[in-house]
Amino acid sequence: MIETTKTLPILSILQKAYTYLSNNEKKLRPFWLVHLAFCALFNAISNGFSNPLSLIVCVFYYIFWCVFFRFYYQKKPYFEGLKILASAIPSSKMIFITVALLLFLLFVPFLPLLLGFDNAYLPFFEQYMALLQAPETGFINIGIFSLIFLSISPFAFSRPFLAWISALQGYSGLMRKVFQKTRGNNVQFFELMFLLQVPCFLIFWVDSRLDCHGWLSVCFYSVYLIYFNLVFAKVYDFFYDVKSCGEDSKKAL
Repeated sequence: MIETTKTLPILSILQKAYTYLSNNEKKLRPFWLVHLAFCALFNAISNGFSNPLSLIVCVFYYIFWCVFFRFYYQKKPYFEGLKILASAIPSSKMIFITVALLLFLLFVPFLPLLLGFDNAYLPFFEQYMALLQAPETGFINIGIFSLIFLSISPFAFSRPFLAWISALQGYSGLMRKVFQKTRGNNVQFFELMFLLQVPCFLIFWVDSRLDCHGWLSVCFYSVYLIYFNLVFAKVYDFFYDVKSCGEDSKKAL
């Protein structure tokens, strides 16, 4: 039987995620406090992800989100080691696909040099690289990275994210199944990710202008990333016909 094609109602999804966040504020408060601590810790770690400590924190951060989604779907026990291990398969695919596509897109500016167009292309390339490396153009750098990420997000992030949510609950985490259920929604996923990135872009700009050393972002992301993940929970609910959560949700297979 051929499934009907669904079109993601973006504004409705954003509203439903906000409504869930508002209606369950007390239940979500412990998650917010723990997430605030994670955000503060990431900001305080020197040298970012080159510091081995950040990798250890990332493992616990991953477990935190696993528990969060199992709480959202009322899958007890919320900490389930086997389900967390199973969810690592689609999540590793998501990371691999995203990194591979990003590296490819970042490599594109070097292609004319490899193809022998040195004389005509080299002056432009040198100006481009100088612009990216200039400290005062950090905002532009973030903008370029965001555009690249947006261009690949329907394939490399959004759909693998849904596969991860499915596997975390003990259901199928096959990418092929996710693509079948969400076919025809590339533009919608792009628009959703664009709307979700706009506040991040603005906060980065304000944080930089006010010289807050990342602490404004810490306060913002401690709440916003919970909302962000709730948005994708609602996207999953829409495509997989899950009844409104916080009730005990049953997925229609």
